[in-house]
Amino acid sequence: MLFVYPPMVFFYFLFFCLSYFIWWLIYRKLFKSQKHISKFLVVLGSIGLIIFYYTPYSFYLEPSYWQFKNMCKLNELPNNEEKYNKILRYFDTDLESLDWKELNKKIWKISENSGDYKKGVFAYATLSREKEINFRLEIIAAFYSNQSPITRHNTNVMAIDGTWHTRRYFLGGNEGSGFYWREETLSCVDVNADNMTPKGVNNE
Repeated sequence: MLFVYPPMVFFYFLFFCLSYFIWWLIYRKLFKSQKHISKFLVVLGSIGLIIFYYTPYSFYLEPSYWQFKNMCKLNELPNNEEKYNKILRYFDTDLESLDWKELNKKIWKISENSGDYKKGVFAYATLSREKEINFRLEIIAAFYSNQSPITRHNTNVMAIDGTWHTRRYFLGGNEGSGFYWREETLSCVDVNADNMTPKGVNNE
């Protein structure tokens, strides 16, 4: 069943109002005209704003996007303790105070068919607890090692992954399940490259 997600109605109304305000500035302030503002231009302007809103370029206007992107940029740094502590700072801890015993409760052996597997380098992995930075951004840290349990000394790579809620909705589903609005999200791999060169391999 098709239904309209309430925030979408608000966003479309906001685009319409913003379009009207822009044309009002053009009419009244730029050209000093007292003519009636064209409804056609207001509608056309709101359509243009909606199209722009759904392009990646509109992300650049949002401070939370840059917060997310700057966090993900840590993944490009060399894999050493300085990088690890920078990542762990977002989780209010560091290599000294991290609860490694708790962390290793979630450890798993990486399948040899997995893209993350690398013989003699990446055989085990684990994840930190997820942390909510704000209502649009959650982060988690991933640890890779060739040994189990994973410790600060045998961690070959550490990476931060984030989920940023774009507040851009699109239709999902099908005739069988019904149509509904789904939100697009971005993760770190969408905005920055990962440095998977192991610690100590021409990388310190």
